[in-house]
Amino acid sequence: MEEIIVDTHHGRVFGMRAGPAGGPLVLGIHGWSQRNGWHTWEPLLEPLGVAGFQAVSVDLPGWGRSPAVHSGPLSAAQAVETAIDLITGLEARQAVLMGKSWGGGVALHTALAHPGRVAKLILTAPAFRELDRLPEINQPVLLAWAQDDPVIPYRYAQEFTGRLPQVELVSYPTGGHSAAAQNAADFAPKALAFLGAFLGNDSH
Repeated sequence: MEEIIVDTHHGRVFGMRAGPAGGPLVLGIHGWSQRNGWHTWEPLLEPLGVAGFQAVSVDLPGWGRSPAVHSGPLSAAQAVETAIDLITGLEARQAVLMGKSWGGGVALHTALAHPGRVAKLILTAPAFRELDRLPEINQPVLLAWAQDDPVIPYRYAQEFTGRLPQVELVSYPTGGHSAAAQNAADFAPKALAFLGAFLGNDSH
């Protein structure tokens, strides 16, 4: 993996990349607490990179090695703007967004606000309160949830699967609030199968 820096409207963003810089972009977004950061998606970066994807996971401004440029944390709108800046800065027309918890909410809001920039979504226990808007998500969604999640209980997985038009749920008995990463050996092949021939020659 290699370190990268991308300039956005809300500050310089540090990230780690696996795979070719010109490959189809898969962008990982972490959760809210300061325990989160680019390493949230680290277990999936290498498998995606080996498969030919440009797999990038970042510290959003105010987390990890990305300095904050505002007096407070990023708002939802600022996080969406940053996600779009990252897609543009990494020279991609579209991306697959991976989001955990708060990052899953950012990914969903980005897909709603900029549907042409988001090809697919890989989510683990997304923190997204606007459940009535889930039917507006046109992108295919791969959803991972652990039955022992202590933060967003597993019962919410049923809410999401009942409302998202195109969704595949992968359930795990354990994994806490990090179902995808904690079960990466099983989940990575499922993510690759879900991505398939992502966008072909239209990825840039």
